[in-house]
Amino acid sequence: MKTFNDLGLNTSLVSALHREGFDKPTEIQARAIPVLLENKDLIGLSQTGTGKTLAFALPILEKVTPEHYVQAIVLCPTRELAEQIHYEFRKIIGKNPKIRVVSVYGGTDMQRQIYALKRGANIVIGTPGRILDHISRKTLKLGLVSTVVLDEADEMLNMGFIHDIESILKQTPEERQTIMFSATMQKDIMALTKNYMRAPETIQVGTPNATISSIRQSYFICPKDKKKRALHALLSELPRGRTIVFCNTKKMVDSVQIYLRKMGFMALALHGDMPQNVRKKVMNEYKSEPNNILITTDVAARGIDVKDIISVINFDLPQNNEYYIHRVGRTGRAGKSGNAYTLLNTPEQVRELEEIEKKTKSKITLSSLTLNGLAMPQKRNRPTTGKKLNIKSREKRAIVFGNVEKTNSKNGNVNIRGGSKIGHKKRTLRQIHKPKSKIHF
Repeated sequence: MKTFNDLGLNTSLVSALHREGFDKPTEIQARAIPVLLENKDLIGLSQTGTGKTLAFALPILEKVTPEHYVQAIVLCPTRELAEQIHYEFRKIIGKNPKIRVVSVYGGTDMQRQIYALKRGANIVIGTPGRILDHISRKTLKLGLVSTVVLDEADEMLNMGFIHDIESILKQTPEERQTIMFSATMQKDIMALTKNYMRAPETIQVGTPNATISSIRQSYFICPKDKKKRALHALLSELPRGRTIVFCNTKKMVDSVQIYLRKMGFMALALHGDMPQNVRKKVMNEYKSEPNNILITTDVAARGIDVKDIISVINFDLPQNNEYYIHRVGRTGRAGKSGNAYTLLNTPEQVRELEEIEKKTKSKITLSSLTLNGLAMPQKRNRPTTGKKLNIKSREKRAIVFGNVEKTNSKNGNVNIRGGSKIGHKKRTLRQIHKPKSKIHF
């Protein structure tokens, strides 16, 4: 087993690594660092959680000088990942005031970023859109950059950053070192390597989807209108521990959080519409309690590095198998066990999950879930007995309150029957369905 001393790093960096508790390099670090120290271009294929940040950060810190100009730039898809990479750099640099690292991304004060850049940044970490913004304002100049890193390249391309990335690369010298890390190798990535890299060396760590092969994966089939209730039942049965619930839209993230809060769960929401200070507060709160539940989207979850996540739940089926791999890979890290669950409500979704199962070469089993008398959340401000409601026949609206779930009504004013007392009525609302004590999925 190699040590950091064997990789050609200077003694001050090795001492900093030992100080931070890094005793031995991971596989991607042991294989990539010697290549990068030779100033070669590199394509690193590895999943999240393999230690790739230090794999490119250490060679950059080995070569960077304290002169006041930008020497390395790291592009990543999200603010959270930019912050995480910045944090890793700062840990190794420690109290060295000579090397300046600046992160730039949307949702934060532009003037503060401009001030930090003008002080003389050596390493800039940021999202493509904000970096282009600084280039257009002439607050960031890349003419002397010697190293460019594209981290999570596949996700940046999925998010539509291809043109931004190309525009940024054109601002850098042709004689630069280009480093690309990705979980998958897509056609667009191949095009980037041909156009902007010089004879890159490719390193692949592990087999594709290896991070999810040891995770117990299962799915449930339930009606669409009972998905939240099914989620409630699942969370009630799962062992207590840190959990992530994935949704496909920001609107659904908010909706699921509200529901789980009403049911008494400590649920936190994270998505791209939130200001950066709120997102940071949410993540700090999530990390502080081992039993918290985080509801989030795929994009917002990029860059989240939280240990001991015991369960991942796909409230919505992910849009492709790459997203499924990234979601499920949040659990079962560092040799620990993990569980992943997916809620489905149509035959088409079952077929899509079967395709994901084939492509990832993993086993996803069908499971059953029982809702043992779990009550649906009742609406607030329950109408009082005898209160009149105007109902237009063309709307055919159902009135839901108490134990009444469906009603038949044509028109006119009606009085609501509540509990055992019945007010004067022109038409009596008839109870159609009463919740069963057990519902099997």
